[in-house]
Amino acid sequence: MTDDKITTKNSRESIFLSEHLMTAACIFVAVTSIISLFVIRMDGDAFELFEALVKLVTAVGMYLAFRHYNWDVAKGLMGGVLFCLMYREAYLVLARLWAEEDFDTYLVVGVSGSLYLAAAGMSFLMTIIITVNHFFINYAKHGNPENVIFNRMAIIFKFAVYVVLLSANAFLGFDPVILWKNALQYLNDMAILLLVVNIESQFDSFKVLRQELLAAKRERRRAGR
Repeated sequence: MTDDKITTKNSRESIFLSEHLMTAACIFVAVTSIISLFVIRMDGDAFELFEALVKLVTAVGMYLAFRHYNWDVAKGLMGGVLFCLMYREAYLVLARLWAEEDFDTYLVVGVSGSLYLAAAGMSFLMTIIITVNHFFINYAKHGNPENVIFNRMAIIFKFAVYVVLLSANAFLGFDPVILWKNALQYLNDMAILLLVVNIESQFDSFKVLRQELLAAKRERRRAGR
């Protein structure tokens, strides 16, 4: 690959290949996870405490994996935290809201409660799409530009849903500890989504670069003949 091609490639790189964004997202996840640990201890939810610890370990592990270019570790950690998010949202939507019919609690508070219920369901569906698609991207042998774009669309939509959740959460009128715990979880999840996009961008970039280097190597062999 010539210097001109490398310069052109670098000028077109996504912002999500930025080391600074990766570092900032990891720090934000770590900080919100630490604060969440203190808030959740007051509420006494064992799984949410475990989830906050998983996110904290993930943020530190992701940063170390990123610094050492250990993408297998990064892939495993991110997959683990996505399943953790999916489990929590599944429990909220399927177990607490649907099976226990706790949605009555939210409907009583009016529009904000209805928005919260709708956003919770959409957030769960988007997490399923993002989690499944994440593994399609990371375990493929070649770059997956279509899958990357599709996953980013799902993540953008999930970001919008989180904005709705944050806004509705502020007007639910529940105990302040619960409201703060929810808000911290959503902010934490938004930073995790940034990490997902960043890691997928790195994976796809390296796979595409590998294909380009292999193609250039084949060209040199043909020219040598």
